[in-house]
Amino acid sequence: MKLTDRQNELVQAAIHIIANKGYEKLTTKNLAAHIGVTEAALYRHFKSKRELVTMVLCYFEYISCGVISDIKASNCSPLECINAFVMNRYEMFSDNPDLAKVMFSEELFKNDTAFISQYQSIMHIHKQEMEGFIQKAQSEGTIMPNVTPIHIFRIIIGSMRLIVSQWNMSGGAFDLKAEGKDLIETIIKMIEVKQ
Repeated sequence: MKLTDRQNELVQAAIHIIANKGYEKLTTKNLAAHIGVTEAALYRHFKSKRELVTMVLCYFEYISCGVISDIKASNCSPLECINAFVMNRYEMFSDNPDLAKVMFSEELFKNDTAFISQYQSIMHIHKQEMEGFIQKAQSEGTIMPNVTPIHIFRIIIGSMRLIVSQWNMSGGAFDLKAEGKDLIETIIKMIEVKQ
């Protein structure tokens, strides 16, 4: 996915507006004011609000796929891959709280089936890759083989979603990366085969 500098600026501005004011406030007027251009200038980059939100989701998918590619290329163990993916999420959301608010916002996706489908597609990529790491770890004997991979995936991602939501609601009152690190280490201890 290749964005022009202006498109990237618009995506970041859209993320900020949605995160701080809500989806309804993502208007061409507010967006133009946020980046200091005319409303007419926006239409050179995006045809509609819907296209812009689609680009926000594409942006998140692009980041996620890049991280997964880097992890796979690193030749780390399956448990290290799981840890790397989860810690990347905590680092990314810690560095960009607005993105965390948008990606975990049910409001954004509830009224448009196209957004729901696109978001589910991103979640499916995460699920598929994480289940692959889990299954590989099970076949190598490092994760308990009698636990269904989808359940392990849901424990890991569900707990991440909860802690990020708590962090969002608290206004960033705790260190997300430190808490996330402790949490994933605890989960790994629970599912790891004791040698």
